[in-house]
Amino acid sequence: EKGFGAMGANGDLRYGLSPTPFQGMVLGEGHVQNVGDWSNGFLQHVLSRPDRTVAVDPKGKRAWKEGRGCVWKEAGVWDVDPEGRPRLLKPDHFAAADFGTEFYVPFAAKYTSALREVWSGEAPLMVFVELPPLEFASTPFPKIDPKVLPDAINATHWYDGITLFTKSWRSNVSVDTMTRRPLLGYSSIFKAHSSHLAAIKRLGEEKMGGAPTLIGECGIPYDMNGGRSYRACRGEKGLYDKLLGTMPLGSSSSDPFAQQSAAMDHTISCLESNLLSYTLWCYTPDNSNRDGDIWNGEDLSVYSKDQRGLGKRPRDDVYDGLRAAEAFVRPYAMCTAGKPLENRFSLKNQFYRLRFESTDGIESNVPTEIFVPKLWCRAKAGMEVKVSDGRTEVEAHDHWFVVRYWPSEQRRKEQHSVTIKFVK
Repeated sequence: EKGFGAMGANGDLRYGLSPTPFQGMVLGEGHVQNVGDWSNGFLQHVLSRPDRTVAVDPKGKRAWKEGRGCVWKEAGVWDVDPEGRPRLLKPDHFAAADFGTEFYVPFAAKYTSALREVWSGEAPLMVFVELPPLEFASTPFPKIDPKVLPDAINATHWYDGITLFTKSWRSNVSVDTMTRRPLLGYSSIFKAHSSHLAAIKRLGEEKMGGAPTLIGECGIPYDMNGGRSYRACRGEKGLYDKLLGTMPLGSSSSDPFAQQSAAMDHTISCLESNLLSYTLWCYTPDNSNRDGDIWNGEDLSVYSKDQRGLGKRPRDDVYDGLRAAEAFVRPYAMCTAGKPLENRFSLKNQFYRLRFESTDGIESNVPTEIFVPKLWCRAKAGMEVKVSDGRTEVEAHDHWFVVRYWPSEQRRKEQHSVTIKFVK
């Protein structure tokens, strides 16, 4: 219903039977409605159309208690005409309201205040602010005054939507979920996704008084191409596999998780290009190839019990059971003695690069520390460390190394770089 305000915006994500807000009200009173049945594919994300329309008949059953009626009907938003057909009377009933400013921010402030009343920790209680992803946001991101919501973090979620919903990775063809325009070539895909993340980062800077950003959720589906990777791991072949092979389409690798690795590397590379912190969704200890994450038909867990013992690693290896581990178990700067300018890992070329500039107020004896997982090198001799100036030392732990770097006193005011190349 055009003009029905934020709740009926075209940007809303729909999946399966998705009644409009008006249809939801009407169905709740037991009326039959023709509802769009949506899939997460081309029709929705490019053409904004449902796959088909289905007649949904509640058979007179109502969502309200006996003696009570639809609150929106009572408010005059809709009623039933003399022929018994529901009709919308106030299509703009919700249009004048700003959901973020008038509802979300007051709720978040009240909720946070209640938490702080019982918080006993020494550190301040940080608040993760998460509204719908920008592609599906039906109202503008609100202005959040730090005085109203102090210690808030912009924790907006981000996914490569086409990969997530089609459960496949295509490095040369995609669709910009913000503009609905096609993307051809990997460079255009990378540029578009990096710009989406940059826009999210600006929300914290411009809308939240300079709040930091942590992407609250990101990841990839592992059950790509109908689970072909799982069958390849088990040495099984279905009819589809016999015709097209068990390796992922477009993959020249013998690794059954090559597509997942490429998709995950792409996501994290886009995050790194914006110097963003993030949390991966998800780790599910009882994930299985059959049931996935055991929630909502999803299969995004970086670990699965069904992948244990199937790789080249022994079962007691800390990485056993991880899927496409080389894409997300990667080096990164744990702490930087200055302002980071570049924090990037190249999965293809197997090198890591950190570039930063010194800032005032940091003592010269404070090092920059880089986490290097032993997934990439089992011994110190497996990495070549090159620096722009100064000195380094490498500290070994059970499953990782820490590379510490101190700039030279003579060049402390300049930019510095640390490059780690992994060698066989």
